[in-house]
Amino acid sequence: MLRSQVLPLSLLISTLLPAIANAEHVALPDMSVTTTAGERVPYALPQSSLSSADSGELFKKLPGANINQNGPLTSIVQYRGMYADRVNVLVDGMALSAAGPNRMDSPLGYLPATLVDNISVYRGIAPVSSGIETIGGTVKAESKQADYGSGDKVEVHGSLNSLYASNGDTRSVGAVASLANQHHRLQLSGSIDRAHDQEFDGGDIIPTEAERDTLGLAYGFRLDNTEIDFDLKHLDTGETGTPALPMDIMVIRGETFNTGIRHTLSNGGEITARLNYQDVYHRMDNFSLRPRNMMFRQNDTDVLAKGIELGYNQGGWAFGFDADSAEHNADISDPTNVMFFVHNFNEVERDRLSAFAEWTGAINDNWQMQSGLRLTHVKMDAGNVDTNMGGMPATLANNFNNSDRSQDDTLADIAMTLTRSLSSSLDLELGFARKERAPSYQERYLWLPLQATSGLADGKTYVGNVELDPETAYQFEIGVDWHTSEFAISPRVFYHHVNDYIQGVSGGPMNSLVFSNVDAKLYGIDTNWLWALSEHWQLDGTVSYVRGKRRDTNDNLYRIAPLTARTQLSYIEPDWRLGFEAVTVAEQNQVSSENEEEATSGYAIFNLSGEYQLSQSLQLQGGINNLLDHKYRNHLGGYNQAGGNEDIAVGERLPGLGRSVYVGLNLNW
Repeated sequence: MLRSQVLPLSLLISTLLPAIANAEHVALPDMSVTTTAGERVPYALPQSSLSSADSGELFKKLPGANINQNGPLTSIVQYRGMYADRVNVLVDGMALSAAGPNRMDSPLGYLPATLVDNISVYRGIAPVSSGIETIGGTVKAESKQADYGSGDKVEVHGSLNSLYASNGDTRSVGAVASLANQHHRLQLSGSIDRAHDQEFDGGDIIPTEAERDTLGLAYGFRLDNTEIDFDLKHLDTGETGTPALPMDIMVIRGETFNTGIRHTLSNGGEITARLNYQDVYHRMDNFSLRPRNMMFRQNDTDVLAKGIELGYNQGGWAFGFDADSAEHNADISDPTNVMFFVHNFNEVERDRLSAFAEWTGAINDNWQMQSGLRLTHVKMDAGNVDTNMGGMPATLANNFNNSDRSQDDTLADIAMTLTRSLSSSLDLELGFARKERAPSYQERYLWLPLQATSGLADGKTYVGNVELDPETAYQFEIGVDWHTSEFAISPRVFYHHVNDYIQGVSGGPMNSLVFSNVDAKLYGIDTNWLWALSEHWQLDGTVSYVRGKRRDTNDNLYRIAPLTARTQLSYIEPDWRLGFEAVTVAEQNQVSSENEEEATSGYAIFNLSGEYQLSQSLQLQGGINNLLDHKYRNHLGGYNQAGGNEDIAVGERLPGLGRSVYVGLNLNW
């Protein structure tokens, strides 16, 4: 039985509305993104005002979606209780590798909110064609891209999106400018984000200042049946606080490059090929933005990643081959003591070779099916490590260097989704899958007890386990899509049976947790819904619930999002819109004993938003988040590890943001 201190308004409404809907016949926004029956994947973001520089705040509006937040620019995607390395997050088609061992440069951190074109999720079971290691699903984040022109004449187009938010004195701007005709398109993009420390009802959250710049250059060429594109992006994140982690961002700087070709054959088939490259350097420390509590520590890390994708599609069939590799390094030092060093990760390699086949089509007059198989080989290795520390650290380094660090895993993914139209307004969807994930490099090669855990942010130290087995999940899903001219709802019930789930358990050296294989299960329900009350009034929202449990012990999984509902009432005119949103979150007392996770209380916050179309090319946006300045604790917000703050003690769960008034101006030409 679900227990909560706050009644989720969306859950109540989505239960009662089908029996009482009697609104006028008003056309709803299209909830389908492909031509097959019902709501299909990927499910895209609903229209919403931009109130934060963090694109993770946009992702949270999707059903089943949430964010593990360790700082203002470190949104780690959580989908149906799985997060970090388990979720395949693609940014403009690239599966980015984190330069930092604590995922400070999470994939969404590479895409500022002012440059977002769309964020979407493959609801439920992700097809095998959506990527490698999709055990936790696939999320697609896409930046704004210029279109080709309609003729030989060069056209000039662009957009500028700006934002100011009072909480943290946040200032953001993103711009895209392009020259294009029917054969060529040249695009220049860039963004600037600046913010001071964030605030809550009771004080400041220190350190949460933020600084990020991006610059991009893209070119595309198309002629007849062939299209080629090039995309180069530069990221420069400066001093940015991450209070839930032991260090803060000093620098994340580097480039990503993505190029591809698509050619349509005379038989209707399509050949695609893509190359991508990533080279990013990251420095963090524990003394520049926060008072020094013990010792000065600085960590210099980097990642060099490369990938290739080949594909062929024809007549409902899709075949693909993918290969990528990533090399990680991390060195810990003390600027006040040149003798101190820890070579934490040294030439760690994670290489993947993968191939898939997928078919989409009609089984008979009633059933549509998408089914696929993907086979993946993951090869990992690591170089020798070292430290000037004696005693236990030196022993651990020697043991690691003498271990067999070369590991190979073969993964097999099978996915099948069946859909059937039960009537003109009701569709049924069934899903089955077997998905696998190999261990991350932190889980396998963290030899010294540290908090380098891909952003777990529980305040505990961990060590890796070279002998870890891959995770294997058996996934089941059933859902319906009910859609009329006034009302639409698409609930999904899911169950994931996970063998060899990787998490920390007690028994590691120096009172650390050791990454180990356990057994787990995750189950729940999520839905999105929309009701056109009249020609101008509209209700819409999402409800998301997931339960994560160990199967081998009577414990719960760590950092699982509580029952969450979002409900928005909107008044819509052709030139303007007003919205009132309620975000209701249940208490979370199903917490992990192994991680000594603290329970959180339920809460509700209310937001106002509005948009006004000043002209065909100029739009004004604004609103107030947390209208009543309610004090609450976000269960996914982590624990404070930054000392020297009189408002938040070390080890205390970080509070949610207080009231924020925001305004933005969007210009298109």
